Amino acid sequence: MRSALSEHPAGGVDPALSLGEGSTPVVRLPALEEHVGGARLWCKAEHLNPTGSYKDRLAVRAVTVARRHGLSGILGTSSGNGAAAIAAYGARAGLPVRILTVPGAPAAKLLGASAAGARTLPVEGLGITPAETDRVFAKVLEVADELGLYPFITAWSFAPDMMTGACGISTELAHQRPDASVVYVPVGGGGLLTSVWRGFRDAAGPRPRVVGVQPVGSATLRRACDGDLSPLPRVTTTVSGLQVARLLDVEGATEAVTASGGHVVEITDEQAFEAQAMLARDGLLVEPAGAVALAGALADARAGRLGPDDEAVVIASGAGWKDSTSLQRVAGEPPPTEPVAVADLPAALARELSA
Repeated sequence: MRSALSEHPAGGVDPALSLGEGSTPVVRLPALEEHVGGARLWCKAEHLNPTGSYKDRLAVRAVTVARRHGLSGILGTSSGNGAAAIAAYGARAGLPVRILTVPGAPAAKLLGASAAGARTLPVEGLGITPAETDRVFAKVLEVADELGLYPFITAWSFAPDMMTGACGISTELAHQRPDASVVYVPVGGGGLLTSVWRGFRDAAGPRPRVVGVQPVGSATLRRACDGDLSPLPRVTTTVSGLQVARLLDVEGATEAVTASGGHVVEITDEQAFEAQAMLARDGLLVEPAGAVALAGALADARAGRLGPDDEAVVIASGAGWKDSTSLQRVAGEPPPTEPVAVADLPAALARELSA
């Protein structure tokens, strides 16, 4: 199953539809370097894109191609970030957007999509069970073809025209951190991993090792690298955005780790949450899926696969402000809601400063 659209990436994007996506900074994380074996550690801050995720890079391509082909709107699937991205860019392009979502997607992501005028509909089993997910994808492609809509499914196997947008992450990194020896990438369906690798593959200069990082509750990449392409019976990870029952971009994702000399790291949800908290304490507010890459680097350091000779980059794929549940976990006790009288400030501040 794939989209009939296969526009060459040279088509680029319409500048009039841009919201300022891409050209994200690479931020040094010196406070965390002791935790990664002394490697120089950097974060590619994709969470700073306009709607808070790297999927803005895909969405601007999608609406450009949709406009160019005279399509009348967007129909797709999302666990939240994609919905927020395509809703914003669809609004910019004047195209109606309808998105089928994973049940339990973070409310803030869906609210952002709704505020931009998109309509979202949760679908039972989407992203969790392979049979239901495949049926949803098939229906999206069928209906999109019938009604002249762009099928927004974020995988190379469905929308290669759109996915080229994410190759910009690594072409930017090739200039920003040319000495990077290893890049850690969160993996759900494998689209981001494939894009990052293809960007490095096609860029001039040395190529870093590319490491795919997945939660153990959706561990499809290692199985695929071993030749097992069967879907998981059920996804058990709670990390929103990485809940994918089968690897959608098998060829590209497996090539990314094998051809680059990289490997696969599987981490627990708890390790992702811990990495999210570490990044927050260093000033970078990312969602759990955006912290998975750091969790992989931490795991590699513990296993002796990352050390002082390395320059490592972790891809922070999405923003933390879009997931209030995970933020509450990081923040701990909520702040007081009762206001303090000005006369009581000295005592209140004394308590706060001694806490």
